[in-house]
Amino acid sequence: MPELYLRMLDRILTPVLLILTFFLLLRGHNLPGGGFIAGLMAAAAFQLQILSRGEEVVRKQVGQYIQPGIGIGLLVAVGAGIAGVLGSTGFFKGIWFDISLGPLGYLEIGTPVIFDFGVFAVVVSVVTSYLLGLNRVAEGVDA
Repeated sequence: MPELYLRMLDRILTPVLLILTFFLLLRGHNLPGGGFIAGLMAAAAFQLQILSRGEEVVRKQVGQYIQPGIGIGLLVAVGAGIAGVLGSTGFFKGIWFDISLGPLGYLEIGTPVIFDFGVFAVVVSVVTSYLLGLNRVAEGVDA
């Protein structure tokens, strides 16, 4: 049974961790951060959920998305690398696209950002899977 303070801490810190995750993910292709550290931050939010709610609840919520997240993340990351080859700029060379947001201006998206999204999906899926398995072994479910 999770303690009351963990449930309260979960309600406060999980949104903060996810906002920080989003910030790190989007700024990573120009400054320190990116898909890897954002994935670890999101996995830390899932670990807080595991500690406060229990492993079974979190497994029911995100368990079905873990393996597809790994596969889709790998496809996105490799696809971003191959896009440079197909775009005749070279392997892992950046290709940038401008997306019009109407009166708000333009959003500049490139293959480095797409690669970061793929790495993010792989890291958060693998680490969350590991944490769920580790918790299951610690509770003696697989024993």
